[in-house]
Order: sequence, then structure tokens, then C-alpha cells
Amino acid sequence: MKHPKGTTLSSIWNLITLILLLVSLVACAPTSQVARSTSKEVSEERNWQLIEAEKVYLKRNAHLQALAWKLRTQSLKLCPDHQSRAIGMGYKDTSSLKPADKEVYSKVYGSHLGIIVSHVVPDSPAHISGLQKGDIILSVNGQDIPEKKAIKVFDKAYVDVAKFDSNMNVQLGVMRSNEQIELEIEPVNTCSFPAVLLKDDILNASADGDSVYITTGMYRFAETDEELLTVLAHEFAHNSEGHIQKQTGNFLLGSILDIIAAGYGVDTQSVFGKMTAGLYSQDFEREADYVGMYYLVNSGIDTSIVKSFWRRMAIEHPDGIQEHYNGSHPSTAERWTNLSAAHEEIQSKLLNESELLPERK
Repeated sequence: MKHPKGTTLSSIWNLITLILLLVSLVACAPTSQVARSTSKEVSEERNWQLIEAEKVYLKRNAHLQALAWKLRTQSLKLCPDHQSRAIGMGYKDTSSLKPADKEVYSKVYGSHLGIIVSHVVPDSPAHISGLQKGDIILSVNGQDIPEKKAIKVFDKAYVDVAKFDSNMNVQLGVMRSNEQIELEIEPVNTCSFPAVLLKDDILNASADGDSVYITTGMYRFAETDEELLTVLAHEFAHNSEGHIQKQTGNFLLGSILDIIAAGYGVDTQSVFGKMTAGLYSQDFEREADYVGMYYLVNSGIDTSIVKSFWRRMAIEHPDGIQEHYNGSHPSTAERWTNLSAAHEEIQSKLLNESELLPERK
């Protein structure tokens, strides 16, 4: 293959190599004789950091799950169409770890490959029944959990128990300190929105219709449990109000126009679908703020704390203070005043002993 001017690719590559060599010879470089460690020392320190980071993540995740459990169990009337049964435990599938990670994370989860209990929510059915962090789950309702592909078998054994209309208890066979223990746990009804703590420093939270997601950046930003609950409640409201499904439906409506245009040979690059997907975006956010306040008060949280949190968010993201016509969210100034109005509405209902449910059109 020839270059347009006749130069071969081999000649071009030789020229590039020569240029790189010249750069390496004349480029500025550090002048200090830097003290360097051995590769073994680097490897040992990396492993230590990985282990400690995982321990901190587990601690934070357990804390987040305990807060989410409060919303999931005390706000059932706000998620009537999104309920499931749960026992209040988290777990780690060590059988799915990469071979290089198994030895490192054995310092956190132990050497057993399979399903390891990573946390137990205080006062949950799992806690009341005696399940403990670090327990190895050997069986679920008579189904043995293997050391390979453990999560597939575990999920299949647990799925029927978690169904809202199930009346089954959970029979767990666990190993603890070389002792096999049999536990029977009666699940309770919960809003079916698992909370997932994402290892990401960005300040964000989201919902996908089934679960809610909180980044470690957002976790650290929240100064109190009540502030974390505020974030969770907002995302719970997105799910229980069906916002994601509604946005998807709006996208499909616009996509019809994209398909019609394609029939005439016009590539719209899904512009109509994207346009309609954004319809009511700000209204969905307003509704999630509003309904989220009711999640909080039904869980025994004073809704007055929400306003100070949103003011801190505004300071963190000053661009959101001003109104943006095409923005996906209302301005933080509007959100603060709307939340103030919602708080007053809730206080009035508490005073009059009215039912703590959002007002509907």
C-alpha cells in the first residue's frame, strides 16, 4: 500500500521512530536521583490499599443499607405497586472474583468461595434471627450453594421467597467459625428498591425504575443520616412514580417520527426521540422532590432538614441556581422554595392528624 505521495508506510514509521528518539534525547527531564521502591514493595502496598478501601466501602454500604431499609419498610403506602419481601442482609459472591483478586480479598471476606454475608441490617428479620456478618451461606431452602457460579444458584433459590405474594420463610444453612447453623427467617414486605452504593467520586444519585444508586461522592457529601435519607427518598419517588417508564414511553413516541423520517431517507439521529424523552423532565424532578418529602415524614424524619441540604447542593453546583429553560432539573432556588411549601403542607397534615400522602390531581 502506497502513501498518496509515494512514501511507504514503513518509511513513515521509521521517521516517527527517529523523531521519538530525538525527543527522548533532548526533552527536559527531572534532575533528582529519586528514591525508588522495589516492585514487591509496590505490590504489597497496592494490596493493602485495595483491602482497606474494600473495608471502608463495606462499612459505608452497610450504613446506607440500614438507612434505605427505614424508607423501604416504613413507607409502604407510597409504593403500593412496587413491593417485595426481604430479610435485610447483603452478600458478596466471592466465587466471581478474578483469580488475581481472590487472595487479596480473602483478607476481607475469608478464603471460602461462594456467598458471604457482607452486612446485616439492624433490627431486620435477618438480624433478629441471628444471621451475622461473615457467615457463609451453604444452602437456601434446601438448595446447596456451590463454590463455583454461586450467585446463579443463590438467586434462583431466593427469587420465589422474595415475591410479594409468597408466604415462604427463608431457611438458611450457614457456616460460622467451622460450625454449621440452621436459621429460619421470616421476610417482611418492603418497597422493592434496592440501594446500590457506586464506587464513584462524582456527586450524583439516580434511579432506573427498579433500584436507586448513590455514588460514594454523594455519600461523603451528605453530612448527616437525614441528608442521605433525603437523597434516597428523592430517588425512591422517581421509581414509585414511574418516571423512568414514562420517559421511555415519551422517547418511543418521538421515535415514531424518527422512523417515518428514515422512510423518506432522512437520518434524524433519533432527535425526535431524544426531544420527547425530555418532556416533563423538570416536572418529574419536582414530583420526586415532593413525594420524597412524604417518604421522609412516613419514616419519622423531620422534613425541615431538607432545605439546608439543598442550599448546600446549590453552593456545590452554582450553575444550577439560575433557571435554565432546556435544563433537565428546576433551578435549586425553585427547588428550595418548593420543598419549603411541601414542608408546610406536611406540618399542616401532622397538626390536623391527616393522612400523610401526597396530594394528587
